[in-house]
Amino acid sequence: MKKKFLAALLALVMVISMAGCGNSGSAPSSTPDPNPSTTPADAGAKKEYGVLKIGMMPFGINVPAQRAMDEGYFEELGLNVEFYMFANGAGINEALAAQEVDVGVSGLAMIFSLASGTCKMIAEGQVSSAMGVYVRPDSPILDHSQVVDGQTIYGSADTIKGITVLGQTGTSSQYNLDGWLGMFGLTEADIEFVNVGLGTDLTAFVSGEGDAIAASRPYTFQLESEGYVNAGNFEQTTDTVLTDVIVARNEIVETRREELVLFLQAYERALEEVAGDEDLRYELSMKYFADNGRNYSENDMRNEMKVNDYVTTAYMTDSGYAYGNAMLRIGDFYTACGQIEEANLPNVAASFDPSIIQEALGITFNVAG
Repeated sequence: MKKKFLAALLALVMVISMAGCGNSGSAPSSTPDPNPSTTPADAGAKKEYGVLKIGMMPFGINVPAQRAMDEGYFEELGLNVEFYMFANGAGINEALAAQEVDVGVSGLAMIFSLASGTCKMIAEGQVSSAMGVYVRPDSPILDHSQVVDGQTIYGSADTIKGITVLGQTGTSSQYNLDGWLGMFGLTEADIEFVNVGLGTDLTAFVSGEGDAIAASRPYTFQLESEGYVNAGNFEQTTDTVLTDVIVARNEIVETRREELVLFLQAYERALEEVAGDEDLRYELSMKYFADNGRNYSENDMRNEMKVNDYVTTAYMTDSGYAYGNAMLRIGDFYTACGQIEEANLPNVAASFDPSIIQEALGITFNVAG
């Protein structure tokens, strides 16, 4: 029965993946002109820009973008911005590679667009946390433990080998899973990893499917409230503080830099407003996630706000900040795992372009590498 259930889930994921979506859920069908900006014949007229297509996911990093859109900040600067929603970072990477979107806003998955050498990282927007590999309270995995930086990590090679883990490929949760396995000398080849839709994996797990789940917020909050145990906390298993980032295709950086500077000015204006007002952040976040199919309880949202900081101007200009540090660590990890070719690893550091956000905000900061 378990195998039939998992097979049905996999079939559903494949159908959803092939279905695609439009302006309310997918990439545009046509390839944009790489340089659509035009200057009117009248020298005194306001400059007109072509459509700047933004691929995004329902993450907190995109709440400021939605506010900038709703408040008309992009329009004030003369920008013509369109949003396209994707289910995961892998979809954004594919759309960037196909030149269907110009800019991608997501988390760990953006490492593959950077490693390919086709995109530049132009900003970091949010510190992304509250993730882990969860097991049931009676799991034999809990029979063995170790403490790493004050956090208890559970498991052993014998108790983990052969288990079934639910999650999504190309996500920070998978990175978390791989880091946890690596602590015991294991890889995904030693387990069965089932790629299930976000949210659907939680439903399956609490219904008794799988032995563990590689989970992200808000589902981690829900799992903990129901008594499930975090066997592998993200920060300790990966030794990484993850940031969600904004990337742009190389040709967009080269030919439409002015628009990217303006885009980040409007985005950062909204980000500072959201970060500086807890009630506003709560209100906007609840609406944004609900509008995009992720229903948070009040408790879940309050918990998310506690663990995920926005990368404000003050954050970036702090002496401890290093732009791109998380992506360097992730690149090293995926190269060691064979998911990024070693020859492509130098592309990650080479992809860092802090100059656009620095110009937009008139600041300087430390850059990793």
